[in-house]
Amino acid sequence: MLKARAKDAGFLFLKHKRITNHSVRKFLVQKLRNANIPPTETMAITGHTNVQSITNYSNISVEQQ
Repeated sequence: MLKARAKDAGFLFLKHKRITNHSVRKFLVQKLRNANIPPTETMAITGHTNVQSITNYSNISVEQQ
């Protein structure tokens, strides 16, 4: 079900990878960071409660991967 939802949402980069809640959440954090969304807004969207946890997710951009 998650794979179908990710495909519907346009996460085509994931087609060769195992899709998990974690991978989609990480992808979202990276996309929000690349769009210059402030960490506090990213936390509100993703449900993170600690800035460090989103910093860990977003150290490498999607383009760098």
